[in-house]
Amino acid sequence: MRPDVSVNTLQRSDAAWLHEVTTAYFHELVPSVPPLPTQEIDHWFEDPDCYVLLITVENERAGFSLIDRVEEHHELAELCVLPNWRDAGVGTKAATVCLERFPGPWALGVASALPGTARFWDGLLPSLSGIEGLARGPALTPYQSHSYTFTIRDNT
Repeated sequence: MRPDVSVNTLQRSDAAWLHEVTTAYFHELVPSVPPLPTQEIDHWFEDPDCYVLLITVENERAGFSLIDRVEEHHELAELCVLPNWRDAGVGTKAATVCLERFPGPWALGVASALPGTARFWDGLLPSLSGIEGLARGPALTPYQSHSYTFTIRDNT
């Protein structure tokens, strides 16, 4: 049975939790990078082009997502599923909900540090029914293996 996954706006009052979670998350992705300063996380909540989303499973915090509006497209900057929720379908459901929430053009970089990350995105994106023009491209940062651009159809 698939868990009941929800994705909702993370409240600014949860910034301390987010800082704690991102510290562990970024250390896992890029161990040599120091923790993000609190001001950077505050910026996510203040920037009208940033969407900070909380992933929950049956009302328990299971991760977060950060989506940026960059020029004429959205960018999935981060998708973090906490370790105890991985390999349970949470990432697939959360990623799908995040992408479908913002129809239109997208860019997504695939982190290179965790071997399962590329396998996840390489499998998920081609399987989405609302995706068009999926194209694989070069890494967007030194910490990525490759990237994707695509468009999510507006099904409303």
